[in-house]
Amino acid sequence: MKARPGNIERLLNGYIDDELSVRQQTEVKRLLGNNPKIARRLRQLQKCKTLISSLPAVEAPPEMVEDVMARLARRSLLGEETAAINERAGTRDLFLRKVLTAAAMIALLGVLALVVYTIVAPPRQRRVPKPPIVAGEDVIEPPRIMLAKFNGRLELKTADFKEMDAFMDRAVAENGLVRCTGIERLADKTTYVLTCGRKGLDRLLERLDKNWARLDSATLFVETDLFDRPVAVDAVTTDQITEITTQTTSQDTVRVAKDLALLNDVTEQLRTGAVLLASDPDRIGVDRPVITGREAIEKTTVDKPNVELVIILTRSN
Repeated sequence: MKARPGNIERLLNGYIDDELSVRQQTEVKRLLGNNPKIARRLRQLQKCKTLISSLPAVEAPPEMVEDVMARLARRSLLGEETAAINERAGTRDLFLRKVLTAAAMIALLGVLALVVYTIVAPPRQRRVPKPPIVAGEDVIEPPRIMLAKFNGRLELKTADFKEMDAFMDRAVAENGLVRCTGIERLADKTTYVLTCGRKGLDRLLERLDKNWARLDSATLFVETDLFDRPVAVDAVTTDQITEITTQTTSQDTVRVAKDLALLNDVTEQLRTGAVLLASDPDRIGVDRPVITGREAIEKTTVDKPNVELVIILTRSN
């Protein structure tokens, strides 16, 4: 099936909103199974819809609508071709919805400007291949890939230090896929030096996720090529740790860590109402990382002991 990019964009939006006929849904699924770029674009649109749906529905200030319409009018006067506008209709519609929704959220927080996330460009690096495609009686297995080596430090702080320390000790000891090369215990601080593969890390994160809410803070430091210049991801979650540690190149590991660090920082500032919004949304371009499902990683990667992680648990003051 051959289709213009604009038609594909509208089909994907219709597929997400469940507005397609049975025949159109079948054609979209066929496209997704045979074209990794279209599959990646669908995941981007789904993440955008999830982000928009999570925000409260509040009417945007009239001046914000007028400003957006004025920008669109100016672009039209500069001579954009009608065909190009049609091909980008889906993306511009999502962009407009993000601007209006962000403005409504900031109005509730009582601040003076706007933060806009644009999701236009596809990811720079191919993500983990899609799961096997069933074709009649045959199953086409995806190629197996090797993950990049990861070296980092996870700092956890909690007021329930004794309980969390005992829980952490059991989680590490009972995980046969994780090799603990060293433990240092002090009165209010315990350090674990771990070496494991993806499966072992997944199993450990699943255990820790059950008590993640008991932590007062969680920061992941990702080592880079620059000495003593790691990327710090504050308020990190177990899913974000999985995303960072399952990249195929060290460059992608650092890039995703930086994206998540910026995302978490802006999210925290929005929550506290301390962010000043930029007046020109065209100058802000943050690619939201696509969170890869653990099931997809399980089916497509070669599990090697490529993770070296130091976990430092301390008592909160």
